[in-house]
Amino acid sequence: MNDDKVEILIVDDEQGIVDLLGQVLELGGYAVRPVSSGQAALQTAQAALPDLILLDLAMPVMDGFETCRRLKANPATKDVPVIFITGQSEIEKVVQGFELGAVDYITKPFNTTELLRRVSTHIELYQLQRRLAREVEVKTDEVQDAQEHMERANQVYSSFVPREFLTLLQRDNILDVQLGDQVQTEMCVLFSDIIAFTSLSEKMGPEHCFRFINAYLSWISPIIRMNKGFIEKYIGDSIMALFPTEADDAVEAAVAMQKAMAQFNEKFIAPGTPSVQIGVGVHVDELMLGVIGESQRMETTVVSDAVNVASRLERLTRRYDVGLVVSEHVMNKLTTRDQYKFRVLDKVQFKGRNEPLVVYEIFEGDPDALIKRKLGTQADYEEALRLYYDRKFTQANLLIAQALAQDPDDRVLQYHQERIAEAVARGVPDDWTGVEVLVGEE
Repeated sequence: MNDDKVEILIVDDEQGIVDLLGQVLELGGYAVRPVSSGQAALQTAQAALPDLILLDLAMPVMDGFETCRRLKANPATKDVPVIFITGQSEIEKVVQGFELGAVDYITKPFNTTELLRRVSTHIELYQLQRRLAREVEVKTDEVQDAQEHMERANQVYSSFVPREFLTLLQRDNILDVQLGDQVQTEMCVLFSDIIAFTSLSEKMGPEHCFRFINAYLSWISPIIRMNKGFIEKYIGDSIMALFPTEADDAVEAAVAMQKAMAQFNEKFIAPGTPSVQIGVGVHVDELMLGVIGESQRMETTVVSDAVNVASRLERLTRRYDVGLVVSEHVMNKLTTRDQYKFRVLDKVQFKGRNEPLVVYEIFEGDPDALIKRKLGTQADYEEALRLYYDRKFTQANLLIAQALAQDPDDRVLQYHQERIAEAVARGVPDDWTGVEVLVGEE
């Protein structure tokens, strides 16, 4: 081992991955020790402790899970931080890795900056833990208790304040954050919520409900990080996430979240029990991130009308009985708009806002049969909507009825048929614009 450098043990049976990781880490100033199997990793880690282990999940004979389990069962190696190397398709396995004692994961293909940042963070935590451990060996039980508390605090602080938040505030760590720190930037805001969670939770005891929420959040949250977002806060079963780069990232995450619920229901929901569904809303706008509070109690937060709009878009999923609602601003920002299946939902004006907003449903994450039905009625539906906004209500009524004949269960079609029928029966005022003014909670 090079005494002047931190040493990282790379465990992967693919030589190309080992070579690539080795090159990146050596350029980052680390010494590397490569092995190609789990058994070899156990032996070399026992012989000379590394400062961190990068461990591939998918290896023959002894996979990454079993290797990690044995490392954590060995008193000599149990404290060495383990970061799993995973493929994009293995994200659902990450929770299992955390349960075995892994501290983080990286996905292939690697982002060099992200890789080095995560490695650096966990090495710093590990070195701090070891230094504190040496100091408390000669101290009293009271000091030992304080040390254990400090270790725990150092392990979890990054879970409470996302690293991305600190980066945007141009702070290296949580200790540098000060009251009043702020930055203004444009971001996508994503809100998600379990539909009808109140009635669902009433059937659970408090402990069961708590376990259920954590299982759900552990299932969904990695998808947000996989798509370059970070979670700003949890509000019960609700998630508020921010995407600093592209609107495509937020939409891709939202679609993946919808698809992931099928596997979640299969794993966690008993047969014969109604499946768990989520609503997701996405909006993009300027927002202010910063630190609010007072000297004795501070927290990071986001202040922006974009947050309110994203939350209201999520609540619209119940009105239209759809899974994902996005604003026209998001649609206009998409660089891959044509790859998604979507339709116009409505023109709405939220309570307290002066400007109307065109909202869309992206149904890419729906079950295949439902996607097929929506595509089958889309032409008639969107033409009916166009005629409605042009005040050609009779023609619009015929087309929406034609669409409903094909798919009578589509709540969006039902909703607009009711509005068109009312316009046919009662007419509209001269200043009518077709905008649905929402005065309730939406």
